[in-house]
Amino acid sequence: MMPTASARGGMGLGCRHRLQARSAPTTGQASSSKPITRQNGSGSVRRRGVPKATPRQAAASMVTEETLVYTDGRGNSSLTESEIRDFGFTKVGKPVPHGIPMSDVLDSIPKVAFEKDDREAYKSLALTLVACAASQVLIAMVPNWLLPVAWAVAGTAFTGFFVLAHDCGHRSFHTSKTVEDVIGTLLMAPLIYPFEAWRFKHAQHHAKTNMLVEDTAWHPVVVEEMEEMPAFIRGATKTILGTPIKFLASILHWVKWHFDLSLYKKTEKPKVATSIAACAIFAAVCWPLLVAHTGWFGFLKHYVVPWLGFHFWLSMFTLVHHTSPHIPFKAKDVWDPVQAQLGGTVHCTYPKWIEVLCFDIMVHVPHHLSPRIPHYRLRLPDDALKAKNGGDW
Repeated sequence: MMPTASARGGMGLGCRHRLQARSAPTTGQASSSKPITRQNGSGSVRRRGVPKATPRQAAASMVTEETLVYTDGRGNSSLTESEIRDFGFTKVGKPVPHGIPMSDVLDSIPKVAFEKDDREAYKSLALTLVACAASQVLIAMVPNWLLPVAWAVAGTAFTGFFVLAHDCGHRSFHTSKTVEDVIGTLLMAPLIYPFEAWRFKHAQHHAKTNMLVEDTAWHPVVVEEMEEMPAFIRGATKTILGTPIKFLASILHWVKWHFDLSLYKKTEKPKVATSIAACAIFAAVCWPLLVAHTGWFGFLKHYVVPWLGFHFWLSMFTLVHHTSPHIPFKAKDVWDPVQAQLGGTVHCTYPKWIEVLCFDIMVHVPHHLSPRIPHYRLRLPDDALKAKNGGDW
């Protein structure tokens, strides 16, 4: 089931969904009848010029283009509201000015939104454990022709493990850091995702969101970088990022960033090694047991396919939360934190069961303004920010 979405920045995914952009990151520019060139890191896409029209049609079009126009953040092209709607949005808000203090934005969020509640944390933990167990029962009971439905549920339930560990990593899950470290490690171990390794690298994503090169979550491959690649790597990169394969691209990110101790500081390495060991222990104990009791096909259907479903959601969320042709990735010297976090972060709306099992990770704008906001309070600051800005963001 494809998502509908309400977004601040946003991305068309080649599927039918509704994104509502609450902010475009830069000031608008008037468009012209010249061909439009869009640059989004990995190159440019040229569109045909405006077709010939009658004088009356041209006048009407000019009014629309001049009053409802947005740029891609680089001054190289202009995008009308209708074009942005083609990306999947139903509304695009006003640009986020440069230089707004982050403190001014955070002051509009009620203080209660930052308060942690251990009971809510344990309720969420119980929900994700029950959902994952129930999905495994579903996989075991349904006939093979219904397995895709069971796998969709199981992959989403697996994602709940990651989201709660994600809160633990941000210190927004529980009042005890020790509890957060233990729960985060135990929830990520079944995903073979080293908790501490992820935590250290993910912190850089929040500190440098949509900053070219520096953002560790995802950023466009710039033309110069693509030209320097060997032919095979260049072809593979285009295949992965230019086809639906990109919705499993988080697997490459997982391999690249989370198991190489040389990528971490000396003080970080012991914790990273412990997290890797937790994953190794889970794999060494649980995988053979699963194969022994269910066979290799059982291992495939109970673990491998749901694990791939988790990576689908991880890739999906990573892409839609920060990318669209009208959301810029900027170099370090011109990057602005509020523009990046507020104007370059996407809020998506999915079917309710997905939002429940994934603990509102798609309410992503408040999370990027302050990762210390617990998942069970994200909708409060989301509503507060919309109220303050009249829904324009």
